[in-house]
Amino acid sequence: MIIVIEGGDQAGKLTQSVLLQKFLRKQKIKTKLFHFPDYETPIGKEIRKYLDGKRKFPPQVIHCLLAANRWEKLDEIIKSKEKNSVLIMNRYYQSNLVYGLANGLKQNWLESLDSGLPKADLVILLDVTQKESFSRSPQNEKGKIMKRDKFEKNEQFSRKISKIYR
Repeated sequence: MIIVIEGGDQAGKLTQSVLLQKFLRKQKIKTKLFHFPDYETPIGKEIRKYLDGKRKFPPQVIHCLLAANRWEKLDEIIKSKEKNSVLIMNRYYQSNLVYGLANGLKQNWLESLDSGLPKADLVILLDVTQKESFSRSPQNEKGKIMKRDKFEKNEQFSRKISKIYR
């Protein structure tokens, strides 16, 4: 089973993903937690540079990179699915669709980028207000406070994201 935790920036996806994993493990259910983008991979490092303003890409390129980041983890996802009852995704292909639409890209094209990846069985959308989102500090998987990235700083873009998720 694949469970995806989705939502805008600082909605609590990381917190809820970790809490869900802890809960399932207490129930003796094998789980594996994935974070997307995964900044440890070669493509993920390019995405991080873009989000930090160190690289410039047109929207089509960054969304191709975001999809490629999931594809480069495909073998690990498949192997983990065989070993674990539940895979928890802190963001997955749904984020690329929502953010791509907010960037003015076509839905069919965005969907084609992830066609063939394992499908989510359950998507949990965390919906917080703009005020709440901007009052929270971004954190990485290790709990380290991070600077807001290109998307997280832009309140107008964040409002678009919220509307599309709804």
